[in-house]
Formats: sequence, C-alpha cells, structure tokens
Amino acid sequence: MEATKESKIVSNNFKVLIIGGGNCGLAIATGLKKADIDYAVFERDRENDYYNRPRDWGMLLHWGTEYLEKVLPAHLRARISDIRCDPHGDPSACSAPVPFLNALTGQLIAEFPLEGTNRVSRMKLRRFLTQGENLNVQFERCFENVVVEGDAVRVLFRDGTQETGNLVIGCDGSHSKVREFLTGYDAAQLEPVGLTMMNFPKSGYTAEEAHLLQTLHPVFKIASHPERPGNAMLAGETKRATYFCFAEVVVLIPWTVLDIPDPDDATTWKFQNYIGWWGPPYAEDLQDPDTRMDFYRTWTASLCEPFRTGALKLAEREVVPVYAGQQWAPTMAWDNHDGRVTLAGDAAHSMVPQRGQGLNHAMRDASDLVDAIQGIVSRKNTLAHLITAYEGEMRPRGATEVALSLEQAIKARDKSTIMDSPLFKMGWRRGHT
Repeated sequence: MEATKESKIVSNNFKVLIIGGGNCGLAIATGLKKADIDYAVFERDRENDYYNRPRDWGMLLHWGTEYLEKVLPAHLRARISDIRCDPHGDPSACSAPVPFLNALTGQLIAEFPLEGTNRVSRMKLRRFLTQGENLNVQFERCFENVVVEGDAVRVLFRDGTQETGNLVIGCDGSHSKVREFLTGYDAAQLEPVGLTMMNFPKSGYTAEEAHLLQTLHPVFKIASHPERPGNAMLAGETKRATYFCFAEVVVLIPWTVLDIPDPDDATTWKFQNYIGWWGPPYAEDLQDPDTRMDFYRTWTASLCEPFRTGALKLAEREVVPVYAGQQWAPTMAWDNHDGRVTLAGDAAHSMVPQRGQGLNHAMRDASDLVDAIQGIVSRKNTLAHLITAYEGEMRPRGATEVALSLEQAIKARDKSTIMDSPLFKMGWRRGHT
C-alpha cells in the first residue's frame, strides 16, 4: 500500500518548492535545473532590494567547493573564479598563512593555514547563480505556512497566494519559518550566545589607503584586542556611552577584501569591516545610530594599522549595522511528513562565523538534496526514505559544526586558550565526516 502511495509522487510532474533565495536555495535550484527537475524559488524581498541592498560580506569557501561545483552546469564551473572577492589575485599567494595579531600593538600572535581556501562574495555568488542560469526566482513571496495534503504539499504566502508541489525545502535563513513549522515555535528559536557584531561593506578609500588595507595578507587578517572594548569610551567625554558596563572580553577584528573590480584602480576596491565582542553593550543597547557610531569610532580609534584606517573611513552620518550573535543546532528530530518538508543551510544549522564553515555546509546540503531528489524522480527509492536519509546525515554534521564554531569564538577570547581552539587545531577541515 505504501509503495503504491509513493509511486504517485515519483513522476515527471515532481515539483520542488524552495523557500528562500539565499545561496543555499539558489544552489539547489541550479542543480535541479541542470537535472531537468521542476522547481521554483520563493523569495520574500522585492527584486530591486534582493540585488541592490547594501548587505554584502565575504564567505570562506574551502571543502564545500566540490559540492558547489557538483551542482553547476559546465559553463558555470568554468567561470567559478568570478565569485571570488578578488578574481584577479594569484590563488597560490592567497594560500599564505593568515596572521593573527594583537590589535593594539600589531604584534604577531600566531598564524594559521589557509591552503585550499577562497573568499567569495555573497552578492557575487547570488548573481552568478540567478543570472548565470536564469533561475525561476519569484520575488515578494513571503512564506506563511505549509499544508500537507496526501501526496502533495501546499505553501501559503502572506499575500494570499499559494503554490502546490511535492517537496518543500526551507532555505529561509537563520530565522526560518519553515523550521517553525517542523519543530514548533519554541524549539525553532535562535539561541543567543552573548556575542555582538558589527559587519558591513565599505568602499571610498583612496588608492594609498586601499593598498595599506591589503598589506599583511591578500585575503584577510585577524586581530584580537587585549582590552575591554569600553575602556576608551569610559575614559572619554562621550556622554551617551558612559552608562555601559563592560565585561572582560577580547574583541576579534577580521579584515578582508570584499571586491576588487579593477586591480589597477585601487579606489574601486571594497572591503569588509567586522568587529565582534562579548558582553555589553549588546545589540539592544546600540539601537540609537549616534550611540552606535560613538561606540564604533571611539573604540576602533585605538586599533593598530591597517585596521584603524579601515575602520575610521566613515561618512559623517553613516549608519553601521549591529547584530546579536545567535545560533541554532539541529539536535532534535522532527516530523518531515514522509519526506515532504525539510531544511537546508542556515535554516537547518545557524552558526556564528568564527570558523568560516556556514557556506561550506550549505553547499553540502544543496548537493546532497539534489542527489536525493534525482533518486526520488528516477524511482531509486521513496521520498520518505531519501529525505530522511539526508536529514540523518545533515543533523549531526550541522550540530557538530554549530558547537565547534561557538567553541572557536569562545576560545579566541583569551590568549591562553586561542592555541587550543578548533581553528588552530583543525584549520578549516569539516568537523563531522
């Protein structure tokens, strides 16, 4: 009886509904289009915001490269260097060990290997996948709920529209609504970890400044500030900041190139600014843009070069974003409704960025799901079996990496534990094989 029920699904009409147009969802769509399997991607943002919103950052791509390449058609595999932050750079030079510095003095604390690692742009990868394959991405489709009806699944959107298919994949990010459907609201909520971050792209540097920012390493460098981030502010005259009480922390400041469109014109280069710290002020304490800017300017003024020049090149009324560090680990099982609803990418395992693993796990998810769906359509096995098998591998892999990324962030706080951190012990290797 069950085999008969499944046979209705595995037909030429099999359709996959992908919720979320981030890079994981786009990679799944690319692989499905390559395999000639029907799909649609539903993205909540308007098209103009999706491509032009100034939220861009670099992402490390290392062991996940093989999984991204696996879902790409040949003409995109040949152009994969296009997504690198610096597509013109010498890959061998980019593999030099990454310096880890004292952010006050510039003293080298340690180095860790970068071999086999590229840094890619979030926005470049998004455009590469959507426009390189002319993917079916439907904008302004905000997910509301899923209704499972026999062999089919119906997705309801906030505007009152709906779509029907055979499999729903939640690729809707760390605040996933599809995850809420699968686990319940309470279990789906992100766990705060006490880390606060400012992360934003920045251009407009002079050629001299841009070349300074490329010293020490062509891809990125990391500095650790040995003092509490509020010391300079508490000693100063910034009245809006004096109420903050700071915990003992070490602040991490990675500095990375984000885009080099013209290697001969350094004024076109874009960089990624990031600082992260433990304890107060938390994101909710910095909601006022002026208070946030006071904190950022006053504290980063104490940094060594090239971090100081990079951080302080801000317009008078520029607003820098602030984020609360959060995570979600797939440590529990859920009812996937006989394989009809599942998760991938940040929706399935949301981690802090300190070990540079998120994109790699997302590409593994995408590749594995494309394989599973091809197996369903070709009748190698049932939907329930293959999606459950995918989740059985993905959950412990994702949970392990969430834990390792948090361990890295915590151990990087203290010079006595940094050398015992996962990054120094394991490098960029995956945490679960």
